[in-house]
Amino acid sequence: MKKLLIASVTVAAIGLGGLALAQPLGPGMRHHEPVKEMVKHLRDLSLSDTQREEIKTLVSAFKDANPRPKFGDIEKPSFDFDTATEAQLSAFIQAQFEEREATHFAFAQLRHDIYNVLNEEQQATLLARDAKRELDIQKHRDAFVKQDARFTKRMDGEGKGPKRKPREFLFEGIELSDEQIARLAELRESFKDTSKTNRETLRNFKDAQRDLIRSQSFSRAAWDALIAQYKGDLVSAKVEKAKQHQAMFQVLSSEQQAKLEALREEERKLREIFKP
Repeated sequence: MKKLLIASVTVAAIGLGGLALAQPLGPGMRHHEPVKEMVKHLRDLSLSDTQREEIKTLVSAFKDANPRPKFGDIEKPSFDFDTATEAQLSAFIQAQFEEREATHFAFAQLRHDIYNVLNEEQQATLLARDAKRELDIQKHRDAFVKQDARFTKRMDGEGKGPKRKPREFLFEGIELSDEQIARLAELRESFKDTSKTNRETLRNFKDAQRDLIRSQSFSRAAWDALIAQYKGDLVSAKVEKAKQHQAMFQVLSSEQQAKLEALREEERKLREIFKP
């Protein structure tokens, strides 16, 4: 179970929506979550009955060609993630990436085909909606940065009011000492620049994906060229993320690690109750 603590971050994160470094997509229940998200984006576009039938046919064909994986089918590594070498991490993440490339292209083709079902006015509405969404995301990101800065100031004792202990979501359920909290804060600070660069790479990649999918030059060759352009950086970013989790995991004592593993095992058993 120990290796699943970090593996759950790396394996599941290589999903359909953003190919790599995207919002985690677990096996089974969330396999078609990108399709649901795409349907949400098509709301209020005044689709005609003919358009809805065309889109329904496209989505059904995609689901038939890309069946929902069985719960637990995602390959687990043969090594322990919290002690793995960088070479092991890189080889595993790249293999997972490559195994999903065919499905990634199939989903990109679906998005391209659906976009072309829309008329010019609907496409313009969708583009405007995307622009607004990006602006909202940026505003939310800026607000979070300001909030984090204010919180850090309070933690340093420079602000007003009592200090409060931050909640470490990665280790939820584990009681951390002040020294461990301080060490985790130091680690997060040391990761900040690299994480920011990796997030920018992901945003650039997702923007390039979207632009290609909506262009008339979309093709398998063009898609493969785009993947080749970003693949090395995306894999490196996932390796870096795994190494960060390794470093944070090592802050825990052996007793805390054992307790965390027990909590994760209980969570896994509960998830299996609801598996499809």
